[in-house]
Amino acid sequence: MKRLLLTAVFLAIAATGFAQELVVKDFRPDPTDIAAVKYEIKDFGGEPCALIKLGLVLTDVTFEGDIVKSEYKGGEWWLYLIDGATWLNVKTKKYLPLRYEFAPLAKKTVYLMQIEVPQVKRDGPTGKMAISSNVKNADVFIDGEKVSSILPFTYEGSEGEHIVKIEADGYNPATMPFSIQLRRKLALNVMLMATGSLTVDGISYEMIPVAGGSFKMGSVAKKEKAGGFNYDKPAHYVSLRPFKIGKTEVSQALWVKIMGSNPSNNQGMDLPVENVSWYDVIEFIEKLNQQYGTNFRLPTEAEWEYAARGGGVTEADSFSGNGAFDKCVVKGVTTLPVGIKQPNSLGLHDMSGNVAEWCSDWLSKYTNDPQLNPSGPETGVQKITRGGSYADDEWFMNCSCRGHARPDVISPSIGFRLAEDN
Repeated sequence: MKRLLLTAVFLAIAATGFAQELVVKDFRPDPTDIAAVKYEIKDFGGEPCALIKLGLVLTDVTFEGDIVKSEYKGGEWWLYLIDGATWLNVKTKKYLPLRYEFAPLAKKTVYLMQIEVPQVKRDGPTGKMAISSNVKNADVFIDGEKVSSILPFTYEGSEGEHIVKIEADGYNPATMPFSIQLRRKLALNVMLMATGSLTVDGISYEMIPVAGGSFKMGSVAKKEKAGGFNYDKPAHYVSLRPFKIGKTEVSQALWVKIMGSNPSNNQGMDLPVENVSWYDVIEFIEKLNQQYGTNFRLPTEAEWEYAARGGGVTEADSFSGNGAFDKCVVKGVTTLPVGIKQPNSLGLHDMSGNVAEWCSDWLSKYTNDPQLNPSGPETGVQKITRGGSYADDEWFMNCSCRGHARPDVISPSIGFRLAEDN
């Protein structure tokens, strides 16, 4: 009996020694972060909570303490605690429980907490996972351990379940589970979305960052186009600050999610929304921003043309794309699902064709004067549309071509995409 007790004690000690501990590497208030106010949660007494943003790649975690709400978002845990809370317990299946005590939290304040996961041991046979992404310069973490600062990267690890987290400046962090199989090399592609991108109930709208710069805006053609609008001349130099613009036109799925109904003539959740006036679009953006704390807006026409030209890299009067016309442009008898055609060099789809796109500017004539971040006149009669639609002639799909319509007009050939400040 004594031998059995000693064996049990030895096994308990061995198990405790083998289990690894989580380590708090950083804990501090962040006075520049207003998330605790912007996304305020109140406790049961109606008082605003403090918010701990916890950096921990593990998702199978439970928390104990004076917690009102916890949620995993954007690669980190958001923990809302009552005013004056002084401790937090973190429990996982794989590691020893962690108890961390701190000075009393202050309501409406954001605290940053970083927990380090013990380095993964690679005893015994291993397998490989080739990890790639749409971003090359990014920090790659496997089970909390930083393993690379560039992609693609091949990770060799022990058999079983792992978690990869990828972080890059200007992008939302992405976390994904994966499995290593013995003596096999598998592949995993982790796509990052630019900061400000939105995912609502499985409906994603991705933003693409566009570096600022200068370009020649307007048509450089010597002859007038057939049909002959003369609003796209003279070509003139424009300089823009960095901004972000939607990878695709806004879909009917996102519109219905925010507005509750579908006004489109040609209906399908993956098709671009249309039959919406400029005023309808502004109402949609206001509701979207109010509900999700985003800062979306319509692009200026200068931003639109700069992005359509791939960041102003071409001055030719041509469509937006990175290939042949029929591979990049939606033209025919109706709209097609957003994003199925080949994108331009910035990764933007359907800048030419599918639906023409509302911009923020009122229509006015160009001058030869160079401009800095132009936004058009303060008043006017018609709003700018850009890119042409599936129903237009090819020349109308040139990056320089300016469409226009009264802001109360609805048409099955006019939709929009979102923009935001960088």
